Amino acid sequence: MEFNVDKHIKTYWDKIIGLTEANKKEEFVDATSENSVRTSRFLEGFNLDPIMPELNKHYSVKEGEETYPRRAMFRAMVWKKTKKIRYYTRAENHLRDHPDEAIELGFNIDLDDNAVVPDHETLRHFEKIRLGNEGMDALMELFCIKVVGDGKKLGLKIGERTGTDSTPIEIPNDPDGTYNGHYKKKMVKMHITSDYDHNIPLAKQVCGGTDDDNQYLEGMLKKTAISAKENMDETWYDGGYNSNKNIALAHVDLGLTCHYHIDQDWRRNVTYEHNFGGKTYIYTPEQEINYLYRKYWNEPEYKKDASLEYMMKYLIKKEVYEPVAMHFRNTYVAAYEECPDGVLDVYHQRNHSEGINSYMKENLGLETQINGKRMKNIDLHVTECCIVMLTVALTRLQHGITKNLSSVVYLT
Repeated sequence: MEFNVDKHIKTYWDKIIGLTEANKKEEFVDATSENSVRTSRFLEGFNLDPIMPELNKHYSVKEGEETYPRRAMFRAMVWKKTKKIRYYTRAENHLRDHPDEAIELGFNIDLDDNAVVPDHETLRHFEKIRLGNEGMDALMELFCIKVVGDGKKLGLKIGERTGTDSTPIEIPNDPDGTYNGHYKKKMVKMHITSDYDHNIPLAKQVCGGTDDDNQYLEGMLKKTAISAKENMDETWYDGGYNSNKNIALAHVDLGLTCHYHIDQDWRRNVTYEHNFGGKTYIYTPEQEINYLYRKYWNEPEYKKDASLEYMMKYLIKKEVYEPVAMHFRNTYVAAYEECPDGVLDVYHQRNHSEGINSYMKENLGLETQINGKRMKNIDLHVTECCIVMLTVALTRLQHGITKNLSSVVYLT
């Protein structure tokens, strides 16, 4: 009987390194308050197959032909962020000093049973050059899709209740920082739209320290819809995002129930005044929507018997937002005046969104572990922090775990 050398070698390496995803799943142990788990050991249980189509785009050779396994390189990036290791030289030294962790991450071992660890320049190149900002953004989008999809298989509606908030990232010595008088610091802003029930980031945006928040909500919610559109139901956002355009778009284009800050100068029961034939007429927002819609009677998509919803969508396409927003805002303000505590109790659930910002600062070094200056490096760091939370969430979902999905607290 012929001895199959290749098969024997593969079986040997699988046993030593644990390369087969099946073996990893059987041995997986979650990191909980009762049981801390080494980060590399936890990540050993992550099946990367769902993200490999995107990761493979950034290699010119087939998987297995590269010097350092691409799966191990990705795990090493997540491992580095989770352990709050800022510098690539420190990451290299740690892996060389702890070859067991390198092997758990998936790096090879040589004929002398030594872990083959990439140097700091290779680690840096993988994150900042090979993947870069565009690659990381694409990976984050794919992760969101997979997390929502795997959650659905386990009965979770990830993205059903979302919140959007911004947080300052102080960068006192970075030329891309802008002094913000409200926060009294030189900074940029990070916007995050997250799932309230599972603390999972679903969209992110980094911008200047004094940029108007209003301009970013539409893009954030549309990014979220790429992965979670069928689940999206309610959303929360603060006064920085409560423009008429955002209220109209969130309600009509995305079909969301919105909870937002009520400004002090908002009037109840906003109406519109028109003068026809010497007489004054007061229109409700619904009447105003109908009035403005009728002006497009000669356009191909005009419908004589259009529903209110159709008319609102039509006006939004024409960038007419104010009466559409008032249709919803009037009801919202009236509910607040009738029962302020009831509306505020629901609105203040947005603290969950602020919670994910604080969580990332405390547990992932969002503000302290940025490697490099300028907006490009800050954005890359923020994306990687989001990917870390998505990775640990997807790992748990792959093993049927539905609690504390994005928690990194007990990873050591």
